[in-house]
Amino acid sequence: MSQDFDEIRKRVLKAPSEPGVYRWLNVKGDILYVGKAKNLRNRMKSYVQKEIDKNLGPWKISLIKNIADFDVTITTSELEALILETNLIKEVQPKYNVLMKDGKNYVYVRIGIHEEYPSISIVRKIENDKAKYFGPYLTAYNIKRTLDMLDEIFRYRACNASIEALNRNKKPHTACLEFQIGKCNGLCVGDVSQKQYRESIEEVIRFLKGDYATAVLSLKDMMATAATEKKFEKAGKLRDTLKYIASLSEQQTVSDTSGDDTDAIGIAIHNGKVQVVVLHERNGRVIDERSFSVVGASDSIGEALSQLIPQLYSAAPEIPDLIVIPEEPDDREILEEWLTKMRGKNVELRAAERGKKSKLLALAQSNATQKISQQFAKWEAASKNIADALGDLKDILSLPDIPKRIEGYDISHLGGTETVGSMVVMKNGKSANKDYRSFTLRTIKTGEIDDYKALKEVLRRRLHYLQKDDGTLALQKLKKKEREEWVESSKDRLAIPKNWKEEVWKICKDNTELITLDLRKSVKDPALYGQIIIHTKDDALLHSALDLIEKEAGKKEWYLCVEKNEHTDVFALHGLMEAVKGMPDYFKVQKKHVYHRRKTSTDVSLNATPDLLVIDGGKGQLSAVKSVLDEMKMTIPVIGLAKREEEVFLPGNSLPENLPKDSEASFLLQRLRNEAHRFANSHREKRIAKGLIGSALDTIPGIGNITKKELLQRFGSVDTMRKAADSEVLKVVNQKQLEALRQILGKG
Repeated sequence: MSQDFDEIRKRVLKAPSEPGVYRWLNVKGDILYVGKAKNLRNRMKSYVQKEIDKNLGPWKISLIKNIADFDVTITTSELEALILETNLIKEVQPKYNVLMKDGKNYVYVRIGIHEEYPSISIVRKIENDKAKYFGPYLTAYNIKRTLDMLDEIFRYRACNASIEALNRNKKPHTACLEFQIGKCNGLCVGDVSQKQYRESIEEVIRFLKGDYATAVLSLKDMMATAATEKKFEKAGKLRDTLKYIASLSEQQTVSDTSGDDTDAIGIAIHNGKVQVVVLHERNGRVIDERSFSVVGASDSIGEALSQLIPQLYSAAPEIPDLIVIPEEPDDREILEEWLTKMRGKNVELRAAERGKKSKLLALAQSNATQKISQQFAKWEAASKNIADALGDLKDILSLPDIPKRIEGYDISHLGGTETVGSMVVMKNGKSANKDYRSFTLRTIKTGEIDDYKALKEVLRRRLHYLQKDDGTLALQKLKKKEREEWVESSKDRLAIPKNWKEEVWKICKDNTELITLDLRKSVKDPALYGQIIIHTKDDALLHSALDLIEKEAGKKEWYLCVEKNEHTDVFALHGLMEAVKGMPDYFKVQKKHVYHRRKTSTDVSLNATPDLLVIDGGKGQLSAVKSVLDEMKMTIPVIGLAKREEEVFLPGNSLPENLPKDSEASFLLQRLRNEAHRFANSHREKRIAKGLIGSALDTIPGIGNITKKELLQRFGSVDTMRKAADSEVLKVVNQKQLEALRQILGKG
């Protein structure tokens, strides 16, 4: 296999794991093969193994040997992927696909809503006959099963003879055979009025549009009745029907029955790069996708569209009825007038917010985002670019060597709450996800917004793993006689329970005592318990003293009490947080503040020394971090990357460094900064979600984890849930659960 094929393999490892359609391309960019997958990455990996499996057929081996590139389109479900795959194969007819001749692969439900007595049938083709069509459905079997189920609930089905007669203003004469065997609702004998019949048809239409509420309620009532009457087999079938309805909730975006000719324009912007994807929907089906990168920049998506649309359609072979866009440009009316003139028929530009077209637009947007990510993955797979980027960083930043390990830092909060920090890592220019670490801030109070303070805490906590004893501090463990002398002069000491031992540690600098620890140890209890007496007022010395204690204590769990609660922030940086439960009663702690430090373990990532620190921010954030490095007497290179102009700042320089914005080195730094931002936000959102689930909903009886998840997915927060109408909440919970929820949460 060639080096180019190795790069394709690396890019495939960055492909999305969502369902969708993939296209293998040759060196000319021609489509060789179109395939669908539940997981695109897993499916595509089977084509790009290092060695070709000799057991493969000659057709597939030939395909693999001709692969030079690929493209993907993500969808929201396997069903969409199958429909889009079929559409694309029909349009493109790739060399290595098996092609169908008759095209009979979809079925639709036709409802003659224009008739006084609407008929319902399954057809394979949409006609322009004023009827309402639903679909497409991939198999006639599944939709027949659905219609049979709907007839059990709504009794809509009538014999064809009665429908045809009544639509000709004639009355049926006799009961049909279907009525006699229970397959007709009695329209033929007058058991059902026209109003009742049309109401049943309307219920069927509502269901086929995706509104399952009435059907579900009816089925639940029928199931309860069957269970009461001890008809357990029937109740079981009804339960299975409810599960089947739940499986129908997949929405089809890539094909509908509107018959519209529509283009959906998706735009993604990432690190100054712009990617555009246009999905072409013809006769209600997505048949093609066009994607391209944009050169230049604009202040907004609307402004970009003003410039792009004339270029897109000035030489287009056809212009559709509707063009769906993510943002309305200021000159929309002028653009519509120009498009209408070019086409000779009316053209609408619409910023879709809801409905089918909004889903088509969302799909275009998702694919634009995915394609720009693939462009970045393509760049990353080229090892030469990475080597050049690292080399440029070394030269421009005057680093002592190529930065093999680069760490990026960011702070995230939500209005001063849930403040968190992130550390992301690049090794040899590539993301090292296993080395990522997140920090829940300990010194930042709720409502406090101070990025400088937050950065100082994150860097202090991260770098203290690398701090070495400079030899100026000494840890002394008092011998028996010294300990007895110390005991005589001390007051309010901890009790010494039976079978426990006492140790007294002193941390000194130049014979000046900084800290005294009065400890209790037991072979039966791995934790350390004690009292800490602080003599120094210098926080830097206190930090160093605590570092020395950590190294001596190793991985043990600590419980320490202190007389005055005035070093909370310093303690927090070392993992000492005020304990809720405090010490065991047998130590007889009175009127003291107790701090707890959890058992620690060796962290490979935090014990690795970085070659470069990258801070999200400008000169202010950089100065805050530099002060931590100075305090800890460390000389690790550090830079700040300002968001607005993507400028790189070095400590002590008021002007940014001369790093070209379109250089590979600049791109690498931006990607690191964006990853730090993403990782920080992800950690914060997880904390918020955990807090919502754990604090508010855990106390409600009858609501389990699955229901809690559904409630949060639907309403977003407990506050929104509290303010929601009962009818909305009842779509997730039952009446009894609603009453319990209102009793605990109240109603906004």
